Amino acid sequence: MKILGQNQNLEDYPSRTERVYNILLENIIKQKFTPGERLVERDLAEMLGVSKTPVREALGRLEKEGLIYGVPYRGVFVARISPKDVLEIYDLREVIEGLGAWSAAEKINKEHIEQLNSIIQSSGDCVKKNDLECYSSLDLKFHNLLAAISGNKRLGQIMQLLRNQTRILMSTSVKLPGRVKVSLGDHKKIVEAVVRQDAKLAEKFAREHVKKTKEAILDWLEELKTVTF
Repeated sequence: MKILGQNQNLEDYPSRTERVYNILLENIIKQKFTPGERLVERDLAEMLGVSKTPVREALGRLEKEGLIYGVPYRGVFVARISPKDVLEIYDLREVIEGLGAWSAAEKINKEHIEQLNSIIQSSGDCVKKNDLECYSSLDLKFHNLLAAISGNKRLGQIMQLLRNQTRILMSTSVKLPGRVKVSLGDHKKIVEAVVRQDAKLAEKFAREHVKKTKEAILDWLEELKTVTF
């Protein structure tokens, strides 16, 4: 089996473990490794041309992030994200991203405004081209930038903990009919409120945005009647 990124150069990463981690993460997010699939340490080491040690370390990190899970005497498997997980992740995101938008509105400066507008412009270009992977990348960048502007280091750390599970869900949500246009419209409203330094409105729009994404994913899961992440 060929996995995404297995030919990436080690020089691009500070260590073999970091390289292996990023390759495995990419394959989980892009569903090259399917939910419930067993990941065999020996096979991964052979495919990536490394010893088992960096593979074991990378798998341990992915397990801590909730992306894989171990079963005694059976091995490790790609995790499934359930509707309950969706609720927990997005309910938490709604609170912290609302707070992040509020704080960003209070601390916004000219350089931040230029950065936000640049992301909005590029996101619009991705939507026009129907480039969903491009939009997903910029969506993540948008939310990370708001957290950085907020200046709340702990808020950013919490978002980082949720980042990879969010990326898996995002890879699904952007494919839902009309979702990227709604998402872009929400981002524009958040930016307008932040630029006007209307903290209350920025928080309101940020929370509504996360809530709408959560509801769209849950509706999709209900229609599907099974989790296929």
